[in-house]
Amino acid sequence: MKRFVATLALSGSIATVSFGTVLTFDNAGSSVIPTDYGSRVNSSGNDAGGRTGFNLTHGATPNVTVQMFSADYQNGTWNQIGNLNRWSTGYADLVDVAYHSYNEGARIILTADAGHEVRLHSFQMGGYYANQRLPFLQVLVDGNPIYTQTDIPINTTTADTFTFDPDTVKGRVIEIRFGNDWGVGIDNIAFSQTGGCEPNPADVNNDGVVDDADLLLVLFNFGWRCGD
Repeated sequence: MKRFVATLALSGSIATVSFGTVLTFDNAGSSVIPTDYGSRVNSSGNDAGGRTGFNLTHGATPNVTVQMFSADYQNGTWNQIGNLNRWSTGYADLVDVAYHSYNEGARIILTADAGHEVRLHSFQMGGYYANQRLPFLQVLVDGNPIYTQTDIPINTTTADTFTFDPDTVKGRVIEIRFGNDWGVGIDNIAFSQTGGCEPNPADVNNDGVVDDADLLLVLFNFGWRCGD
């Protein structure tokens, strides 16, 4: 039985939510995880990079791109440094986890196409051969932090499961950030997609919403005529 970690009002029972793609890293292809691993997984369980065998518990995510990389946590820029790495065993009871190098951080970014949303369901973390304390963990939705925790105890026997309400934790872009301890790995990142709206002609900038940004584009171009 997994030990569940409360996520404030965002938590929910893992048994009552339905998952789309689950990133398990066992099919990453090498010890270095491609930055686009898990992008646009289709109904055959294949991603945009040609990797196969993705876990599709409740559907594909062909309208969600994935970026993942190690990042500059120490200086607080979170700029990309390199690739995340894969390790097969030793991180609690997980198999094939993603981890970053010492004193770095990790960013996993899920981005939905216009007219769609990505929903986060859960992920798991385990400590490498000893109980660990993760200095920093954050989940952002459309650039806004909705979950931030520091100095988190991470188990080395049974993986810690972080669960979220997918009807609440959803948006065009969801990002997971964690950092500063290579002794903590992440696995089984479960997410799904919604949407599929027909394009709206009023969505001038094609970002999936009709808002002030569209109105400004119209106003700034008001009076334009072909040939001017």
